[in-house]
Amino acid sequence: MKKIVTYTIMAVLVMGTAAMNWDYVSAASVDGLNNKINELEEKQDKINEKQGNLNNKEENTEEKIAKNKDKQAEVNNDIDSIDQKLTNTRNKIQAKENEIAETNQEIEDLTGQIQAMKKKIERLKKEIKALKERIEQREKLLKDRLRAIQSNGGDMRYIEVILGSQSFGDFISRSTAVNTIMDQDKDIMETHMAEKREVQTKKSEVENKKKQIEQKKKEVEQKKASLQNQKQDLESLKSKLNDQMSEKEQLMGELKKKHDELEQYKMSLAEKQKTLSDQAAVIAAAKEKAANEKERLKQLAEKREREAQQEAQQESSSSSSGSASASSSGNTSASTASAGGSGIFIWPTSGGISSGYGGRDLGYHYGIDLAPGYGAPVQAAASGVVTRSAYSSSYGNVIYIYHPQYDKSTVYAHLSSRSVSLGQSVSTGQTIGAVGNTGNSYGAHLHFEVHNGPWSYHSGINPFPYLP
Repeated sequence: MKKIVTYTIMAVLVMGTAAMNWDYVSAASVDGLNNKINELEEKQDKINEKQGNLNNKEENTEEKIAKNKDKQAEVNNDIDSIDQKLTNTRNKIQAKENEIAETNQEIEDLTGQIQAMKKKIERLKKEIKALKERIEQREKLLKDRLRAIQSNGGDMRYIEVILGSQSFGDFISRSTAVNTIMDQDKDIMETHMAEKREVQTKKSEVENKKKQIEQKKKEVEQKKASLQNQKQDLESLKSKLNDQMSEKEQLMGELKKKHDELEQYKMSLAEKQKTLSDQAAVIAAAKEKAANEKERLKQLAEKREREAQQEAQQESSSSSSGSASASSSGNTSASTASAGGSGIFIWPTSGGISSGYGGRDLGYHYGIDLAPGYGAPVQAAASGVVTRSAYSSSYGNVIYIYHPQYDKSTVYAHLSSRSVSLGQSVSTGQTIGAVGNTGNSYGAHLHFEVHNGPWSYHSGINPFPYLP
């Protein structure tokens, strides 16, 4: 009798059939409904517990997102500070480069002046050489004249020349000649001394000018070396700042990536919350139906009991020689699909298996993939009630079905279309959608999962033992 009641409840909850016709209702059927209600309450409690955990995770995720934003703001400030330092450093480097360019120009000008001075010195050397040669000639001439004067008794010989005049005219001629000679000697000496001084002056001026220019060039070259050292220090600072900037930008990239992951995780939590909420609503509706059915069966049982008592009283009063008893029994049996390898589910679609259940390089695969081709029909693996029919960022178009007769859920993901809605009862083999390539999918296929009890995140079990 329990089996009959159980399968009748399944028919009411899953297939949405009309009210059952009962030939006989016993207390066992009410007990079965009580058990079913208790099971549904336990499942609802578990879903509520999972929802509470998801709420906590969502709050923790919000805190992490807030901390991530604070960290991003801090890193942004660091980046702005480093960027300002980089700007200042680049400006300083540019200023140093301008100074170095000016210094290079100054060095170039001084080098040109030194070259010009060298040419001038070369010209002066030639002039000095010519002057020296003239001076040497004059010195030789003067020496000869002095030797002649000395050999003739000095300046008194000029007087003898004058006194030896034969006539007044001769005296005048001789006096003029002597004066001319003396003036020439005097001019020679003055020229000689002037040219000596000129040679010395020019030589000193050129040498001093050359020394000044060379000293100036040395100072400018030292300045250039200092500027280059300063520039090198600034370049080193710039390199460090660039490294810091790269680190901060990398950190910012990681923070943004983490922020996106947290946002996606938050969205997935909201998605899970919605799924669990929908499941809870479906189970609550099933619980209400079961409670109503329990009350109906209770009333029907009471009615049957009263009718039986009335029949017994009537039979007792109409027959004094014997007693009448009425009894009936139902031995109707129903076959059940066996789990654990014989296959309680049908294949949801045709096509070969493109990916099995288990570990992958990029994570764990909580289901199997079937690839019959884009648009191939997808059937319900068993009768049940739809606990989700929606679009997911990861699963794309997805359908969840809860199968109370097995206390299991099935998932059909990446569909191109969906033809059932939330809360709808479906039968085994009923078309619920078509194979597609939506969500995180790389090629048209059906991702099929099996879960113990209602759906739960990352709780998929190996579907193969439940398929024929």
